[in-house]
Amino acid sequence: MSRNFIKKIDIIPLQIELTEPFVISKGPLTFATITVIKIYTNEGYGIGECCPYRTIHGETHEGTIAAAKKIANDILGIDAREIHKIVHVMNRTLAGNASIKGAFDMALYDLNAKLVDLPLYRYLNGDSDKVMYTDMTVSLLEKDKMVEKALKFQKDGFPVLKVKLGKRPSQADVERMQAIRSAIGDDLPLRIDANQGWNYIESIRALSAMADLGIEHCEAPIPAANFIDLQKLRIESPISIMGDESVFVHQDAYRMLAAECIDLINIKLGKSGGICNAMKIASIAEAAGVYCQVGSFSESRLGITALAHFSMVWDNIIYFDMDSPLMHSFDPIKGGMVYHDDWRVTVTDEPGIGADYDADFLKGFKIEEIT
Repeated sequence: MSRNFIKKIDIIPLQIELTEPFVISKGPLTFATITVIKIYTNEGYGIGECCPYRTIHGETHEGTIAAAKKIANDILGIDAREIHKIVHVMNRTLAGNASIKGAFDMALYDLNAKLVDLPLYRYLNGDSDKVMYTDMTVSLLEKDKMVEKALKFQKDGFPVLKVKLGKRPSQADVERMQAIRSAIGDDLPLRIDANQGWNYIESIRALSAMADLGIEHCEAPIPAANFIDLQKLRIESPISIMGDESVFVHQDAYRMLAAECIDLINIKLGKSGGICNAMKIASIAEAAGVYCQVGSFSESRLGITALAHFSMVWDNIIYFDMDSPLMHSFDPIKGGMVYHDDWRVTVTDEPGIGADYDADFLKGFKIEEIT
């Protein structure tokens, strides 16, 4: 059997400006700061990326680069097909650092699917008939501006809106949602995400006041570490609670579900450490009869294409937050997922992820080679 030893790894830090600031309760974001990983063997290369949020991951752009160098040196010479072994080596090398580990993991899955000439979803035993429609996110702004954005996205045809909240006192958030619902009517589904901005008291006040607004679920209403209040809130809330920052990896999924702290899980490749761990989260949720959402940070269409492939494996993934590339001022990705006019998301049958960065675009950034 031929071997596919890792012989070189490229680390490429880059930035993509957003069309306008993306604002959550943790603060505004004006650039997508992305770290690209390319893993080479004699048979070719696989590509992955991450976009760390320091207020969520505890990782910075500079930190991912430093971590990537350490990881790269530790996995050189390993057979790239041994993904679980490499994940173990990464975890032994560094605790945490889910974002950059996810970029390595993504590159490995891309490479391995290419080696057997399969699109990634086929490599993962996914379903080509899976139907996925992305939502669109309304940033946390002044009420009138949020209403304006919601109306625009409704006119653009998005089938679902996700609204960022998380201010204290939460009455202002209630008023934001009442105004949005009044403006867009009753037919368009709404989801909310507080990004841990409320506490228990503000959460129960807000969610009770929003009970008749047709909200599908609420992500991360309170700080992730406060599982005691989260457990109480889940019991009392009239709106389903989705675990996001409280579920990074599969151990978190088991703990949160066993303690009955959440109704749903938001899976992000950059939060779980990549596809390998994300598959475990989805499996635990499936065993518990729990539906999941897939979400993003500010990845490019490369990372979201990988997320779409992953989503095609799991029947219990029914919510799709794949809008981050739509916020970028420039799309440097060749191939990959397609947004259709009705915001359905599809992938191609090209081998691997089926997407890559434009080579001319990457020439504008420093490439660190580890050999």
